[in-house]
Amino acid sequence: GASVFRASGMFPDIQSEAAAATKIIIGRGLGITDFDAMSGLHIIKGKAVLAANLMAAAIKRSGKYDYRVVQSDDAVCTIDFYAGGQKIGASSFSLEDAKRAGLGGDNWRKYTRAMLFARCISAGYKTHCPDALGAAPVYVEAHGESEIPADPQPESKAKSVSPAAMRSL
Repeated sequence: GASVFRASGMFPDIQSEAAAATKIIIGRGLGITDFDAMSGLHIIKGKAVLAANLMAAAIKRSGKYDYRVVQSDDAVCTIDFYAGGQKIGASSFSLEDAKRAGLGGDNWRKYTRAMLFARCISAGYKTHCPDALGAAPVYVEAHGESEIPADPQPESKAKSVSPAAMRSL
């Protein structure tokens, strides 16, 4: 498991088997596949950080929740959230919201719609579907931008995982 993911070279951010094992273990606890954990889950400052696409997929796969994008353009993203076929709320995030929050940079310029969607789906997930991946608190990362303040711990400082734990992955 963890050694194969590290050795594959597909995940250049993973510098140790312990870092890979940590992602896999947390992912399994959230009920996601090992690959989804490796590609869409990041550990930043000791917190599980999900990519927006992983969060969106979790909502769809939950069997309890669903969402529909109402508006998505370079100015605003609005998403309606459902449970049992009934609308339970909406989330919206605009370029103005991003500016007020001090968000910006190349990704916002190049991928405006994707960045707005990521912020909108994460806000809706937290408000309307927080148990779609279990009860663990979840932060969001989209296109390299995290809700957790900068200065993450390097993967190389990850704590050791016992050889027995790694063999079981």
